[in-house]
Amino acid sequence: PPAADDYLTMAASRLSLPALLLAIALCPFILTTLLLQNSATSNNHQQLEEQTARRLSESSSSTSSGKDHQHDLEHVLSLATSPPEDAFTEDDTPFRVLFIVTTLAEYDKGTRGTTHGADRLKDLVLPLLVDGVTSMVDRGWEVDVYLICGFETLLPSRRQMIQDALPHGVGLEVWTDAIPYYYVKKHNQELKQPDQSIELAPHGLSRQHRFVVRDKLMEYDFFTAFEDDIRIMADHVVNFLEMSVEIDRMRRAAEHSPDGKVHVEHAAEDNRTRRGKSMDKATVGNDVLEDPMTAEELRRLWPGFIRTEVLDTRGGEPHQLLGGAKPALDDYKWMENVPPSQEYEHTFGTIDPNICCGVPPGRARTPDHPKKDDLLLWETDISAMGVRHYPGVGWAAAMPVEDRADIGSYWSGEGHTYNDPSMKRPRRVNSLLGQQAGWMATRSQLLYFHEHACPGGFLPPFDGKDWVNDSLQTRNGAVEFW
Repeated sequence: PPAADDYLTMAASRLSLPALLLAIALCPFILTTLLLQNSATSNNHQQLEEQTARRLSESSSSTSSGKDHQHDLEHVLSLATSPPEDAFTEDDTPFRVLFIVTTLAEYDKGTRGTTHGADRLKDLVLPLLVDGVTSMVDRGWEVDVYLICGFETLLPSRRQMIQDALPHGVGLEVWTDAIPYYYVKKHNQELKQPDQSIELAPHGLSRQHRFVVRDKLMEYDFFTAFEDDIRIMADHVVNFLEMSVEIDRMRRAAEHSPDGKVHVEHAAEDNRTRRGKSMDKATVGNDVLEDPMTAEELRRLWPGFIRTEVLDTRGGEPHQLLGGAKPALDDYKWMENVPPSQEYEHTFGTIDPNICCGVPPGRARTPDHPKKDDLLLWETDISAMGVRHYPGVGWAAAMPVEDRADIGSYWSGEGHTYNDPSMKRPRRVNSLLGQQAGWMATRSQLLYFHEHACPGGFLPPFDGKDWVNDSLQTRNGAVEFW
């Protein structure tokens, strides 16, 4: 439902991926891959180094090399998992987190199923913000909040409302009127009109958090930057760090192994005589299951999240997804091609929806005590997903990525599951991207994004050939397409 809160699910020991609609959603993790920028020529490489020095000169002593971009992960995980009762001494710093939220409107506009004039900030954004920050403070973390607003002003009383709701000691900074300006341009980057005037670029609001990160980079150990209706809890952060540490451990193992690869322990014997071929620009086929991985492939493997929403049936009337002769939830797409894995649920048990979505009673927009069948996947379905047995990590779901970035997984459509031999693996289908509405990362991971992984860099200044449309092209800088 459009008006419902969004939640993130990611499995480890406690967080889980909804298995209601996915036959292969047995996997304990969701992973995504990064598309690394192309290797530069010597001249371009020198230019890139100069740009990097200019961009992050104040943090040069802390920048990480391409081969050891996650050198601090285990230390950060140790800080995050220290028991809250362990008091920090003068020589022992706490785990410092900057919690960034980007919000376009203080009050709902009546679009996408919302009620015009409803208090979005008080009834939706603030409760989720308090949930997440409180869960982190309860672990002994030092948390500050940065609110980036698309509306022009925030009254002092409204700011005080936010500050009063946050736990004691949590800092709050607010950036109002944060929508940038731009010139509307044609595809060839020429002005749309000869006398084109400058105007607001609402689509550019989702990029503004990167200026905040650039300014605050050396002040925090960890950053989260998400849309305003996403519930980010301390468990998500710890889970992300645990996964990052394990992936990095496998990367280092591959670098030191004789064949330059790390292998799945106790992998099943692969007797296939033919392997699938790519149907697009991917360098691997869609039948990768337990293959060994190189350090470079592991460097491009990243923990990801998948969004869920809670089906709200509190209105008394049958929900639109549950009504009719054939309710949408009982007659969903691909149901016959990939039926639910009831056997898995009976053998291993089901998920606990309260891990991602359990909120206190009385929330205006969110039902409490959800059941597992109340969880809905958001912006994806089984046709976009893959699965792979990753070295060290175990079985995991693989999110849709650009074909050139794919390092391989077993696509759910392999073997013509969907009765269409010409069907290609979905890559940039908007309804199937499964975008997670934000990101989280340590300082060194951000430096890796900026200096090695992301074409044009991850942080400002947004200049060069990779930044177009006044550096506001959505795929480069938005919260969703990071």
